[in-house]
Amino acid sequence: MTISYSGNFFQVLTRWRGSIWKAVWRELLIYLVMYYAIRVWYRIGIDLIFGDHAAHMKHEFGELCHMFYEYTHAIPLTFLLGFYVHNVVDRWWHQFKCLKWPEDIMAPLCVVIPKTDERSQKRRHTIARYVNLSAALAWRDVSPKLRHRFPTVIDLVKAGLMTEEEYNIIEEKHADVPSVRWLTPLHWAQQIMEDEDKDNKPNAHHVHTFYHELAALRESLRELYCFDWVCVPLVYTQVTSLATYAYFFLCLFGDQFVEGKDLDLVIPVISVIKFIFFIGWYKVGQDLMRPFGLDDDDIELSYILDRNVATSFGIVSRLQNEKYPDLDKNTDIIWNARPIVQLGSTGTTSSKRHRHNRPELHAVVNIDGDVKPTYLQNLVTNFRRREARNLAW
Repeated sequence: MTISYSGNFFQVLTRWRGSIWKAVWRELLIYLVMYYAIRVWYRIGIDLIFGDHAAHMKHEFGELCHMFYEYTHAIPLTFLLGFYVHNVVDRWWHQFKCLKWPEDIMAPLCVVIPKTDERSQKRRHTIARYVNLSAALAWRDVSPKLRHRFPTVIDLVKAGLMTEEEYNIIEEKHADVPSVRWLTPLHWAQQIMEDEDKDNKPNAHHVHTFYHELAALRESLRELYCFDWVCVPLVYTQVTSLATYAYFFLCLFGDQFVEGKDLDLVIPVISVIKFIFFIGWYKVGQDLMRPFGLDDDDIELSYILDRNVATSFGIVSRLQNEKYPDLDKNTDIIWNARPIVQLGSTGTTSSKRHRHNRPELHAVVNIDGDVKPTYLQNLVTNFRRREARNLAW
């Protein structure tokens, strides 16, 4: 699940799960090992191997480092990473928005089938189950975590979302047309609604609303498949990867403290900061490429499925079967206190300290008891000034 966090600057930075430290520490360790290996080679290795020619080789090595440092400015890493990560994050957010919540379709379902007899209850219950079954079938195709939870379709029978008979029918249809497995439960829900329309003639507008929400659910699941099929173009990912790692390969030499530099820092602080920023930025794109995977910041479809199942059956089996509270008992404080000016508060002293402040309309001021827009007054004033200047001219 996407990591939730709060707190001050230090509390946010010291978190580990889903943090930049967890994302880059391995690469940073490899980078520092290579950096210090080159440093030892320059400080000690050249003297041991080349002997009398060591000074000349160090000078040549220093020129090479200066050249690599200049080459780092030729790679537009900020532009490449910014454009790449922007596209990936935008794609990640759109995939989350493709997750359809069952409240939108369960509410019109209860309006179309409002009765509490056994037949109506079973129809509502079955449609709710089919909606969640269709989502489970589609989501397990795009989420490794759900695939681990339900390795085979028969596991959905054990979970209670499908019966043995329904499993046999779905698998038989899947063998003929593989792309209709997740669509079949939605088609069954549509057929149940057709039977309800024939038997009880519900309001046509409510039926249309239900079909509209059913189509929206089908569209959302189809879009998830599209996002899974069509990824960010491989060539752009390769360009970004090559640019990032080529940049830091050049930095291994370009950031060395060789002859001609004023200050020799044993720890390359600036290089480490650059590495954390850019590699962390790159890792954001890599981790969010597949938002339903097993990373810390991936969207928890398993939890969402459990939540949707509980919500769906709670609406169609509990809320719809229970009548709303009696309106004649007159226990509504606001109704009995009409006209009400302000809600009461029974909060603690702390909650009273944080009570809201009434906002003001900054474009409106009170003049002589009348409320007039300030910007209109400014327009009139400026107009009169321009007219006066024109007349004077």
